[in-house]
Amino acid sequence: MSKYTKVPEESLIRIFVNGEFFSALLCSPRQTEELTVGWLFNQGYIESIEEVVSIQTCDDSKDVKISLASRSYETIGQDKLIRTVACMGGEISYSQFFANRRKLKDGPRSSLQALQCLMKETTTKASFYREKGGTHWASVVSITQDRVLECFEDVGRHNAVDKIVGRMMLTRQSFDDKALLTSGRISSEMALKAAKAQIPLIATITSCTDLAVQIAEDAGLTVVCRALSTSPMIWCGPQRIIDH
Repeated sequence: MSKYTKVPEESLIRIFVNGEFFSALLCSPRQTEELTVGWLFNQGYIESIEEVVSIQTCDDSKDVKISLASRSYETIGQDKLIRTVACMGGEISYSQFFANRRKLKDGPRSSLQALQCLMKETTTKASFYREKGGTHWASVVSITQDRVLECFEDVGRHNAVDKIVGRMMLTRQSFDDKALLTSGRISSEMALKAAKAQIPLIATITSCTDLAVQIAEDAGLTVVCRALSTSPMIWCGPQRIIDH
């Protein structure tokens, strides 16, 4: 337990794949299994949860050991990485950045008011964000059920999204009628993660980058920025927003 109880935690998490050291992530040391699965998927090292044979944490959750059914992840090439503008020094694999992406399905249609209500509900669940600051939150919400399904926090906004994706994969939930909400800026790697997971709508309380918009347009992703303001901005995919 850290003696610095009034500031957010940050730890180096080591990932071992099939018994060998594979990578390390700086993150908030919680939900590390979800983080690992989501990160491996979003980086393109796995394509489904069926590839995961087992996963366990040890040494106070600082090490995550995951067994995969094949060694196809080795062909990705970890040396070909793009350093992103993400807080905590994010990365995305070169092959994932330039991968051909499937066009998103039509997905859910939502009003801005409904998104705002779900965002406000998420902030009530994000206790570290409210109490300590210095963290980001991400949630996955069901548009058809009008409720927050999962909410995760992390010192890195990209990590919070990886945790969301990992939890949905581990619990075998579909993203078909879902939206991804985030407290962080939607930059290119955030748009790529949403497109990779086939999440049709992503919204943030802040802004996005021009490259994120280009990626979203190519993938058919809806992007809503400044969602809690009096004048939210819909950068692409307006067909999923009812009252714009």
